[in-house]
Amino acid sequence: PPSVDAASTYMLQYGRFEAMHQQQLEALGLPRSLWRQLYDKITGETFDIGEWVVFSDDDTVKSLAEHTLSLKSEKLEAESNVFLVDHIWTTTVAQELQDLDNVPGLLERMEKLTGIYEPQRNLPAMPDADLLENTVDANVAAVMSQAGVDEARARELLCKAGGDIIEAIVSASKETAPSTAQNSVQSQIMQQLEEGGQGDGPTEWKTRGYECVQYSLDNSAQLDGVDICVAVGAAVHARDVECNVTATHLTVTVSGKVAVDGDLHAEVEANETTWTVEAGVLSVSLVKRKAEYWPEVLVGEHRTDPITHAKHVRRVARDAWRYLQGYDYLARSTDQTLAKRTFWYVADAVGLAVAHDDVPNVRCLPLLYVDAQGQMTPLSILWPIRDITQGTTLVRDVCPAWLTDPQQRQGYLHAIFSGPTQFVLDAHEQLASMWDQTAKDAVRANIATGPTPKLPVNSLFVRDITPDAKAAVAAAGLVLVDAPKDADIVFDDVPCEGRPTNQHSLNAAVYSTENAITAFQRIAGAQSWLSPGFLLKSQICELIGAAIMRNNSWWLLKSDQVVAGVEPQTVLTSNWITAVRHADVGYSAALECTPSMVIGGRLFLLERMVLVTPANGVFVWAAAPRIFQHQIAMDANKPEPYQILPPASEVSEHLFKLQASVQLGSGGATRFDTETEHVIVDAMRLLLGVDSGDGTNFGVFRMRFAIGQGADGAVPVLHEVRPALVAEQLAVSSDFVPSVATVIAGGSDVHWRQIQLPSN
Repeated sequence: PPSVDAASTYMLQYGRFEAMHQQQLEALGLPRSLWRQLYDKITGETFDIGEWVVFSDDDTVKSLAEHTLSLKSEKLEAESNVFLVDHIWTTTVAQELQDLDNVPGLLERMEKLTGIYEPQRNLPAMPDADLLENTVDANVAAVMSQAGVDEARARELLCKAGGDIIEAIVSASKETAPSTAQNSVQSQIMQQLEEGGQGDGPTEWKTRGYECVQYSLDNSAQLDGVDICVAVGAAVHARDVECNVTATHLTVTVSGKVAVDGDLHAEVEANETTWTVEAGVLSVSLVKRKAEYWPEVLVGEHRTDPITHAKHVRRVARDAWRYLQGYDYLARSTDQTLAKRTFWYVADAVGLAVAHDDVPNVRCLPLLYVDAQGQMTPLSILWPIRDITQGTTLVRDVCPAWLTDPQQRQGYLHAIFSGPTQFVLDAHEQLASMWDQTAKDAVRANIATGPTPKLPVNSLFVRDITPDAKAAVAAAGLVLVDAPKDADIVFDDVPCEGRPTNQHSLNAAVYSTENAITAFQRIAGAQSWLSPGFLLKSQICELIGAAIMRNNSWWLLKSDQVVAGVEPQTVLTSNWITAVRHADVGYSAALECTPSMVIGGRLFLLERMVLVTPANGVFVWAAAPRIFQHQIAMDANKPEPYQILPPASEVSEHLFKLQASVQLGSGGATRFDTETEHVIVDAMRLLLGVDSGDGTNFGVFRMRFAIGQGADGAVPVLHEVRPALVAEQLAVSSDFVPSVATVIAGGSDVHWRQIQLPSN
């Protein structure tokens, strides 16, 4: 039996584990009776589910649906055991493509999982020497004539082109003028060979697992050196690498896993081999026993075309979202600020083999284990929730617990298992028809066209007012008071009973992205100025249908999770599967973002501050709109398919007009500003049509517009409507608050311009 000291130490360590993980375990729903068993298995690294289950088919991985696990033991009672499930890949939105391209073996595993394979190209062998000599003799005159070179140069070009007359002529023309791009693998190899033979540079190519560089060791024309470069990651050090070289074979292992293994094309001087690890790259330098061009370094290797390979990696990444599951947590950065971090993982073969069923007998959910030193290890835990008998298939409900609507569950499952699409197209068509009808039946309130009725305003309460704003209030002849109850009007971010305040009843309708989408779907329907949005927890089918119908659309994924001091993240993706899966980690809405909205790698948003008075007057801040931008990572002329947008930063009007001059068209910024005001008043009339307020409170709203593409140039597209926080109001200008007070009191103020549009 353990000693008293050992037992005390164990209980202390378990107590720390429980305190650290209690919130996670309760959220997962793991019975408390299994917590200590879970701790023992994690700390003992006990992955023992193999003692209980067996794969009921072979382990060929093509799709999630082909894998099943069944119980091989006699019985597994509900809540009697908990098992650890490993993750074969953990990544982020920003890291996914790099991982697939650089982590040894990962792309192959994901190809096997998704069933998407890259076409392979075997390189042509070097021609037989006698045949090559005869070919050169036959073609030398033609090359001399067409390329304008002497016989010696023509023979040299033909030898390096493997006797190919066209390649020899193209190579000769490159010396005097740029050639057109040569797309064949053979032309790329021969071009590189020519460069290497002239001493101007090495011969280079890429394979799936490594890059090759062929070169001269002494800057002569002899290709006697070759390097193999393997991306191993920044965490790998020389001690993690084992390199074994013989005259004819090379084997490289990294952290115990084989990275390179194969027979060499020809013999090398094994004792002259060197290797280094630097900046995440392992370089193995080989010295050829005979100086000559190698068409391949390892026998049977496949070269990759960079463009084709990049497209393939993106296809695999796109389909991998069917298998990726997510979890998020808050972490403190080096500058001590909190940030939300979201990770995505693929479970191991056991986790993938647990099939889906609407009536599950197990649960399998992710857990982020944090040890005593603060080291985090992601894994999944599986436990039975019903009694399972021998031979029974293990099944879980892959839908999140909050998703209960049968149709939306079907849409969520479509993002994992694929299948017929008619039901999502029907769901989208039904919603679109409803939006069209709502737009026809929309009720628009009349807005005040004259001055606001005069009200006595002498004192203000302003939450956390700045010194500059204090001075502006005093200069306007107004008095600041310390309590809301003593003020004529109140500026606060929370409601205040009994006093006029900036908490207009419309605030609740647009308080979050989710609320705003719901409100505009209900009162406005389909409007040309409105960015279509979908709720990720209740309109999954409709979103998928829209994405299929508009296959060139991009989606801005928004989260309404509010954590003090944490900037919410926005994800931009062209993949509707990615959009659906982000519902798992707190994202609540997807806004359509057409490619025309991205200008020069930037998503510009023009912000107008809008004041709604108690009498339904609509005013806009008269100064030029503030302009914000999200930097967009681009691939050629299109955004990268998956990216977290950096926070929006304010830019100058000059930069915006410079970047967007083509999109703004002949009317320029003036026409765009006029149309923006038309959208503002139409949106506010629709909102006021269902809630005109109580005649006492006023509202200050921040409205942001993206740039859409109309027939005559740029058109404003309403991107966001939010009640402006007091701090945001104060940031606009020190005169903002006193100028609002002036308008509410019935006076005129140069900072505000009333929109004078007649009601319909």
